[in-house]
This record gives sequence, C-alpha cells and structure tokens, in this order.
Amino acid sequence: MQEEVNPNVANFVKSLRDIGYTFEVAIADIIDNSISASANEIKIYAVEKPKPIVCILDNGAGMNEFELKEAMRLSSKDPYIQREQNALGKFGLGLKTASFSQCKKLTVVSKQDEKIYAKCWDLDYISKENKWLLLTVDVDKFDKELDEIYSDFLKNKSATLVIWENIDKISDFTEQLQVLRDHLALVFHNFLENNVIGRKKMQIYLNDNLIQPFNPFNQNNYATYTKSPEIISHCGKKIKITPFILPHHSKVSQIEWEKYGGREGYIKSQGFYLYRADRLLVHGQWWGLIKPSDATKLVRIKIEISNDQDEFWNIDVKKSIANPQGDLKNKLKSIVKHSIEDGRKPFSIRGRKINDKSVIRFWDLIKEDSRSHFAINKNNPVYLKLLNLLDDESKKILQIYLKQLEAYIPLEAIQAELQQNPFKFKQEQIISDEEKQQILKCLKALGLNDEEIKKIEMFKKSKELFDE
Repeated sequence: MQEEVNPNVANFVKSLRDIGYTFEVAIADIIDNSISASANEIKIYAVEKPKPIVCILDNGAGMNEFELKEAMRLSSKDPYIQREQNALGKFGLGLKTASFSQCKKLTVVSKQDEKIYAKCWDLDYISKENKWLLLTVDVDKFDKELDEIYSDFLKNKSATLVIWENIDKISDFTEQLQVLRDHLALVFHNFLENNVIGRKKMQIYLNDNLIQPFNPFNQNNYATYTKSPEIISHCGKKIKITPFILPHHSKVSQIEWEKYGGREGYIKSQGFYLYRADRLLVHGQWWGLIKPSDATKLVRIKIEISNDQDEFWNIDVKKSIANPQGDLKNKLKSIVKHSIEDGRKPFSIRGRKINDKSVIRFWDLIKEDSRSHFAINKNNPVYLKLLNLLDDESKKILQIYLKQLEAYIPLEAIQAELQQNPFKFKQEQIISDEEKQQILKCLKALGLNDEEIKKIEMFKKSKELFDE
C-alpha cells in the first residue's frame, strides 16, 4: 500500500527562505544565470524608497515562454548531468532560492525574438493557496517605479529582467549596497577584466555606476611574488594552482595596502581562492591545513577548476562554501608548505636585521634551546656608560627595572597594531630631531666619538646630524 503525502507548502516556503544566503551572495547567484546566458552587460537597480525593490537586467539570450517556465521551476536541472563548459549553475535552484532568501515576490521578464514573457512567484499567495501556483504577469501594468528599468529592458533585442519585491531581509540598505559592490568586484573580476577566454568583456552597473574589477592578487605590483603555476590531477581532472605572495606594507602605499587588505583585513583574506569556470567561489580558507597567522597573511593561493569537479570540493548550493575531500587536501599540503615558507620571508628577513652586527641595537634576540625572547642589548655603549656612573645599589635597581621591561614587552598589542594600522604605527618618531641632537651632545659628553655613535641604531639614518 502506498499513498502520496505532499509537503505543507506554506511551511516549506518558510524553510526554503532560510538556506543562508546573504544579500551579496544572492545577487551574485542571479548574475551567474546572466553569464550562462552570454550576457556582457548587467545592470542592477536597487532603491529603498518609496519601497525596497531590486532589479537585475542583462542583455543575454533571453527565454521563450517554455524556457522561462522551466527556469522558474524549482530544481529545474539534473545536478549530475554534464553541463556546458562555461555554465555556472548546477542544481537549477539558484534563481529561486537566492531570490526567496531576500524577497517574497519574484518576477522574471524575458525577451526573445521580439516577444516578451513574464512569470511570478508570490510567496504570500502560495502560502495562502497552499499550492505552487506560478502567476503570469501583465507587463503593461507594472508599477511606476519600474518604468525606467523596463524602458532599458525594451531597448535590448534579447534580455532578462529579474525583479525582487516585498524585500524583508535587508536591514541597512546603504551598507548592503557597498558590500554588494565589493563582492561583485571580487567574485567576477576575471569577467570584468576580460580574462575569460571566449567571452567579451563584461560590465556590471550598480545604480548606473560601473563596478571596477578587484583582482585579489595585486599582480600589477612589482613586489608581488607570483610562483609558477602547478597542475595536479585528481580523479582524472586537472587542477591549476598558482601561489601569490603579496607585497609587504613597506613596499606599497597606505591606500594600496588597505585596498588589498579588504574589509576583513589580511589575516582573514589569506589562504585559498577557489575559482570554478573563472568565477570566484570561496576565498580566505585554509581548510584546516594550517592556522591563519600574521606570518602567513600575505599568502594567497589561486585554485582553478572546471565545472565538473563539484563533488571533489563539496560545493554548496549557494556557491559560497567548499571543503575539499580528504585525499585532495593531502595533495594541497605540499603546495601550502612551500608557499608558507615563501610567505614568511618578508617578515623573517626583517627579523634577521636585529642581529646585524654592523648596527648597535637596543634589543637582542636571544635563543635558548627551543625558546627565544628579546632582551636589552647589554653591550650598547650608552648602557655601559650609564653603569659606570651608578653606584652598586643604583645598578641593582636599574637591572630590576630592565628585567621587568624585557619580560613585559606588549608583543600581542604591538602585533595587533602593526596588523591593523601599519602606516599609522610610527614608534621611532616619538623622538624628534631636536631630541636626537640633545642626545647626540649628551653621548659626546659621555666620551663617545662620532664613529661609535653613528653605529647606534638611533643615528643610523640620521647622519646629517653630525654635519650640523
């Protein structure tokens, strides 16, 4: 015995809306459909008043009535069927789930062969009727706020217009639009830079403002270290991997440094950048191979895969989460190891400078067994002169004070400040040129000659003081 038990549509609709899309990820999912339709111009209109509405217009191939109806169907594609090489969708869910995550009313208008078709999912109406009832829309009765958008739609020989109404998931509209701009500039940068073989350069507009591409690897900077690409094979499929080491902050301007740190900063932006069919899916992930650290924050590894490898990477419906299979992770380990070693060089080279014997520094790096710590340089001539001026009791007090100073250097605070504000953190500048001149006179009065003083760290870059 068997009987058909249909889901409660009203409850199912609520569950369908909570898959986990953010606003920017949802918009990117809609744009994927435009790219698959060979669009090279996409216009996004997003206004908050008089009521929130978002429209995405593309000049792609458009759809006839049957194709539009199928596009509106949930799970319209077999996820296991072979797709075209440049197709970005897989499950046939993106248009619907992305839209429902942000709005209750989804209308799609498409033009092909001079004929216009329009269909609509109204979730409130579906819940009320408890049936999946697809509505046909009379485009001549569009609301007035759609006049300008619809006029742009009509100018194209073929086009598709996606309209979100009854938006209820956006709290700060202005902030969300800025996040959206940054997200699209990153995710589709290959298309915006005209780096996709067989495709025209794509343009995306947000409220009539052209979005500029953001290449996260800063490849135009001479100080960016690009390692040779490596091709690995997994289950007969090729995977291209290219590690990049971004420039140390001393090699770039403050504006450039902040730009490539992005909203989340360098710590959270390090790691793998996974591209499928030239579209960035996931970034800033090490997938548990290493822990993100300040020493590796400049390392970004580009991974390029074809669109028939989803199962190896466990890519989710939203195309914003991935986690490679265990055996694939093992293949990535050696690449990560060598990239990390290169990524640490800009910091380790600077760290080794403290042991430069040609400079008399104020601090030494002491290594004992497997441990290390910083200590006051007890061979500094200023320190030695000071000791000679003190009696035994004063020497003891000085040593106690310096020992505490060494033990409680605020390393974590220094590291955090350097990470967050490397261009604003200017420790050396607390000593003015006037103070340096006074210190210079004092050292000479103590009996130090010019050659000895010039070796002291403070005066290494201030040789003009001696001319004065």
